[in-house]
Amino acid sequence: MLHLDLISTLKDIFGRFDHVRPSHARGVFVAGSFTPTNEAKQLSAAPHFDSPSTPVIARFSLFTGIPDLPSNTPQATPHGLAVRFLIGDDTKTDIICQSSVLFPGATGEEVLAVFQSFRDNTVEEYAKDHPAAASFLQEDRKIPKNFGTQSFYSINAFKFVNASGKSAFIRYRWIPLSGKQYLTESELEAKGPNFLFDELPGVFAQGPIIFKLVVQVAGDDDVTNDCTKIWPEDRKLVELGTLTLNKVAGEEELPPQNQTIAYNVFPGVQGIEPSDDPIIATRSEVYRISSQIRRDAKV
Repeated sequence: MLHLDLISTLKDIFGRFDHVRPSHARGVFVAGSFTPTNEAKQLSAAPHFDSPSTPVIARFSLFTGIPDLPSNTPQATPHGLAVRFLIGDDTKTDIICQSSVLFPGATGEEVLAVFQSFRDNTVEEYAKDHPAAASFLQEDRKIPKNFGTQSFYSINAFKFVNASGKSAFIRYRWIPLSGKQYLTESELEAKGPNFLFDELPGVFAQGPIIFKLVVQVAGDDDVTNDCTKIWPEDRKLVELGTLTLNKVAGEEELPPQNQTIAYNVFPGVQGIEPSDDPIIATRSEVYRISSQIRRDAKV
């Protein structure tokens, strides 16, 4: 099955570590809250857009499935930011983003082919005939000053539906309130291998990490079922709210190890629906199976 092949291929590349995610294995949970704008509920009837504030558990992560990957290696990018909105009464929804607008394939089968080419050392040959993969592989990704000084983007499009039934397709963006700040080569050389994690408590000691949640609204002719098709930058942007992250999450704020948080790309709440992008279903199955493998490994 496709999702099992994807997980197995990722483990072929990065190592077979059943207790961590096959991708974005190294990460840190942080706690905070989300406060919506008035514009948010005009676009979507989702409950976290119509509440004064919603607690969140978020996770910053590095790329690859290597659990001890250093922060200062190019392999660590693109970084990930997954945000879980704890709406209440066992209701939750997630937004999963990465620090790149690019993705190597439009379908699960294409993404599998990319990772298989990595495993088989044929990636350069594969990229010659696959522009999306080539763009993803050749992107110049800088290392941020800290996790809170870069933007994060949803790969997939989602359908917002407001209380009146009006709909719009969107893609999410987390925009850092501090502005984008990246390290120079000399600054990076002076950093320890785990600086993004080691320095995070000190970052929080100086104040919260704050992001603005913004959505890019699709135009009538924009493709919503292919995550490799980037929408033009002149499309409408709407600010939905503020994410305020205050601290590294303590054990008391996280579920038990055998119930480890498994973020889900499916919205699961009224007012937000998946688009017909096939990558959404593939990602959801990969996350579900990966979560079960991790939980079984910790029993």
